[in-house]
Amino acid sequence: MSLSWLRRVTGLVVVLGVLAGVAPLFAQTGGLTGVAKGEKGEFLVGHWIVIERQDIKGTYKVQTKKKGDYIYIGLPIGNYKVTLQDPNGRALFFVNTRVGMGDPTALDFDLAKERVLQQQEQQRQLEANPELQRKLEEQAKAQKAEASLKELFEQGQALYGQKMFAEAAAMFEQALPMAKGANVPVILGRLADSYHKARQFDKAVDTYQKAIVARPEDATYHNNLGNVYAEMGKTAEAAAEFQKAAALDPPQAARFYFNYGAIMYNTGKMDEAVEAFKKATEIDANYADAFYWEGLALMGKATMTPDGKIVSPPGTAEALETYLKLEPSGKNAASAQQMLQTIQGTIDTQYKKPPKKKG
Repeated sequence: MSLSWLRRVTGLVVVLGVLAGVAPLFAQTGGLTGVAKGEKGEFLVGHWIVIERQDIKGTYKVQTKKKGDYIYIGLPIGNYKVTLQDPNGRALFFVNTRVGMGDPTALDFDLAKERVLQQQEQQRQLEANPELQRKLEEQAKAQKAEASLKELFEQGQALYGQKMFAEAAAMFEQALPMAKGANVPVILGRLADSYHKARQFDKAVDTYQKAIVARPEDATYHNNLGNVYAEMGKTAEAAAEFQKAAALDPPQAARFYFNYGAIMYNTGKMDEAVEAFKKATEIDANYADAFYWEGLALMGKATMTPDGKIVSPPGTAEALETYLKLEPSGKNAASAQQMLQTIQGTIDTQYKKPPKKKG
């Protein structure tokens, strides 16, 4: 045997020995393969198969192909949680499985089959647990009632928006018996609003009062009730409700004091009106309309001297000037300017005979 031949044989033995040592390493891994189908039996293309190792931390991902098929090889042997996700990464279903050594483990996803199995399992649980079945039936009934309530409420809202107030009230009347908990005062409030707009004042008053009982801390119901009383000519009741609203909701009190002031002004109670408008402007220094009406109410207390000069109470000009500063082109700008000119000038109380026309 020649030396060169011996060297070749020895080299072959060494290589084979190395390969013999490597082969077990490859044999100690496995893989996963399968097909993913949807609820209608369709192939799920471009979906993600997320493979999470449970024994030791490790995550692997592969996407399904044209026929919903996938394969991932080289996984360490162990236990895995395998999740099917849609192309956007939303989990659809998961399976716990074990990956063994050698050929890939078959793992298919069939959502239609899984749904049937889930329904069968749920039915078995219900049959074994009558109390659970009763609770689920009650839950389904509540969900149905909630859907009906929502539909009626939305119809009422739409009719209210179309100024069909009587028809809106009819929808809210149907919705009210279905309402529970926090929904009760909401439905009562919208029903009362509809009665108010439909000029069914007695019903509006009664319904707002029920809403107040259901949610006594809500200032809006007091304010709205005050508006109804105002339209009914019940100024004392209206004023009381506006004051309650202001006390309950200080951040919104400026609006409520403004409403109170308007009621006092319309009934000729200028002192009370001025005080209410002043409170509104103290709370909200940018409340232009409150400044205007404060000036208007003060003008209602003005007097006239024998020589025809208007004497307005202190603060009248300041209120009107503030309004003009805030809204120089506002709807009441011309009126405010005219009142300021009246305060600063005189009114001619003497009758003057018009000059003769030239013939």
